[in-house]
Amino acid sequence: MKTSKSKVYFVCLAAFLSVGIDEPSTAAEKIVTLTADVWCPYNCDQSSRDQGFMVEAAREILKTQGYTLTYGNQTWSRALADVRAGQRDAIIGASQAEAEGLALVEEPLGENKNCFYTRIDDPYIYRPDSSMANRRIGVAAGYLYGEPIDQYVKKNRVNYNLVQIGTGDQPLLQNLRKLKARRVDTVIENMLVMDFSLRKYLFDGVRLAGCDEPKPLYMAFSPKRADAGRLKDIMSRGIRELKKTGRMREILARYGLTDWK
Repeated sequence: MKTSKSKVYFVCLAAFLSVGIDEPSTAAEKIVTLTADVWCPYNCDQSSRDQGFMVEAAREILKTQGYTLTYGNQTWSRALADVRAGQRDAIIGASQAEAEGLALVEEPLGENKNCFYTRIDDPYIYRPDSSMANRRIGVAAGYLYGEPIDQYVKKNRVNYNLVQIGTGDQPLLQNLRKLKARRVDTVIENMLVMDFSLRKYLFDGVRLAGCDEPKPLYMAFSPKRADAGRLKDIMSRGIRELKKTGRMREILARYGLTDWK
């Protein structure tokens, strides 16, 4: 009887991850509730068939250890608060700063390259050492972009002529509509997320005006969960194995990507 390559892979990955890891004792402990806002292709709409390459990778890794991953969307601020409080077990797509106080998976699951977008008729160019003075920017509630952007947002968050904060679980869509309506003139967003969204929502007239240096993205578990340490170790080892075996490339290919960078 023939054995499929995928079956062999799962058996091998399960054996690799199970070494030295104690099993939870109840069925409830085998469920991991994952949350984030919609940030496709990293993590997409909970109701879509393709829920994002980071979600797929996490589900695949945890499944080898008998865990069931459930995934749902809410605002980013609410997601972080719920994971810190133990109302949800894990969050995905977080920077180290955003995941402060959580059980951070050591191995990153992606990379965040924040870029600056304007209307096509705007000649503005962003450089890391350039000033944001008098730029009307659209950002997302609860996101951290790094300095000096975070300081600019904090300083001007109540000045709607300079900073407008998108809310809900799809803040980018709000900010794109504001850009088109000339309510903001700069939207800050991850490059992969923006490219995906421009295609999905058929927005035109948007141009790239520069980017910051990329930073790693992580999955993190609630410190309220007793086996958070075990789960983050399973994920770290599993991510390394997905990359080593080439399985991560296969997952990325489903989203038209050859690399998460």
